[in-house]
Amino acid sequence: APTHTPPYTHTHTMAEPVADIALIGLAVMGQNIILNMNDHGFVVCAYNRTAEKVDRFLANEAKGTKIVGAHSIEEMVAKLKKPRRIMMLIKAGKAVDATIDQLLPHLEKGDIVIDGGNSEYLDTIRRQ
Repeated sequence: APTHTPPYTHTHTMAEPVADIALIGLAVMGQNIILNMNDHGFVVCAYNRTAEKVDRFLANEAKGTKIVGAHSIEEMVAKLKKPRRIMMLIKAGKAVDATIDQLLPHLEKGDIVIDGGNSEYLDTIRRQ
């Protein structure tokens, strides 16, 4: 095992809840909201279905911050303090439904999921 990890990686164990909120979706808006939350004192867990985007974000824009990354939904949920707060900034429609379906088995009553995208209001009503 390596004895030294680069400064931009965090070596928390899977089960250690360190993050105040998670954000799913590392397009420009998601990255900027994560950086803004970090600047305001929140520990944010960054997740994207493409793990390389998480690594690239941590190594570049998020370097030197308290932002942590996750390579799976399970890892992301494990890194969140309870009640868990998860914000999605992903494409509206089927992608939101699929992500919620992946999240639900890992969440508990009282956890919060925020759809920060541009979903149609009827989708929001249907998901309640």
